[in-house]
Amino acid sequence: MALLPPEMPQRPPPGPAAGSLLGVPAGALVGAVWRYGASDVALAVTAVLVGLVGVLMASPGWRPFATGMGVVACVAVAAVFFI
Repeated sequence: MALLPPEMPQRPPPGPAAGSLLGVPAGALVGAVWRYGASDVALAVTAVLVGLVGVLMASPGWRPFATGMGVVACVAVAAVFFI
């Protein structure tokens, strides 16, 4: 008996608003870890976030999501440091 491929709904990838909503807590987490945590953990968390944004930027359909997430995460990191 052959297995058929699963049927997945055809949905467009999320846009910049969804990326921005995810970028706020991600940036706040990175900023808080850099400000109050250990530098090795902060470097690891930052590398994960930068890697995620980089991988999503490489995919054309997910580029608006990654742009929104990356920009808002940078703003959130700056807000944590300067407030």
